[in-house]
Amino acid sequence: MTEPMLRGSDPEVRAIVRRILEVGAQRRPDIERAIVDRAAVAVPALIEILEDEALARVTAPGAGHAPIHAARLLGAIGDVDAIEPLLRAIIATDALDLITSEVLTVLPTFGAPVIEPALRAYAASTDPAYRSRIAGVLAALQVRDERIFAILVEQVRAEPTLADFLGSYGDPRAVPVLLEELDRYPITEGDNPFANHALIELRAAIEMLGGTLTDAHQRKCARGADAADRFRRSMSGFQRAGRVAGAGEFVPSALPALRPERPGRNEPCWCGSGKKYKKCHLAADEAGGGAG
Repeated sequence: MTEPMLRGSDPEVRAIVRRILEVGAQRRPDIERAIVDRAAVAVPALIEILEDEALARVTAPGAGHAPIHAARLLGAIGDVDAIEPLLRAIIATDALDLITSEVLTVLPTFGAPVIEPALRAYAASTDPAYRSRIAGVLAALQVRDERIFAILVEQVRAEPTLADFLGSYGDPRAVPVLLEELDRYPITEGDNPFANHALIELRAAIEMLGGTLTDAHQRKCARGADAADRFRRSMSGFQRAGRVAGAGEFVPSALPALRPERPGRNEPCWCGSGKKYKKCHLAADEAGGGAG
């Protein structure tokens, strides 16, 4: 395939930036330092790599990791010209794409300058998944802005599993909204350990913001968590059964058949921990670590 031209007039910078096309999944601190040291002239080339969809393919130089390195380096440099390209980078990507995870981590590091571009991107989109990603970025900024608060409330009312957006945002005014959603949430009976995950998120967000759960709320959350608790116990039982007696060696033969498909970033983790996937096994799965 044709490699990107890499904009900029400095051949030395182009040569250095081009090296991230070759390193694959590994990180090279020496290359990263060299690029950050030339921040002013390296940004256009990094943005070009970030926006080159062909470079995200596994058949591309670097096995698709070059845009991920570019996103991380743009965050390290902190040039605000990178904000809108980073926002565009998560429009069409899947929630499990590595580039999505990297960009959602990087964007909040720019701080307040992200607000206006992110609000424009949110208003211009009709894609619920993209809008929820933008909302997550805005929440992570923890900048008090009525427009952000309104978006986070809108997101949680539409999808209660996103309650941690309001929890992490840290505005106690969200407690009545979260309690209302907890009251309204209908418990799903059955054996699906993830069916009532929203209750876990709502409870955690309420407690994070200093809210108080009534006894009725406590009972509702316990009832909703029953299937997840049974699932965790069964997973623990299979893990114990998979250890070779006396050797301490784990034999995971029974686990893959039990393990559900990988969920979305904001969905409950497949392991039944009660945490969102992004806060639990996402990093291990992306690194090929499996159940661990």
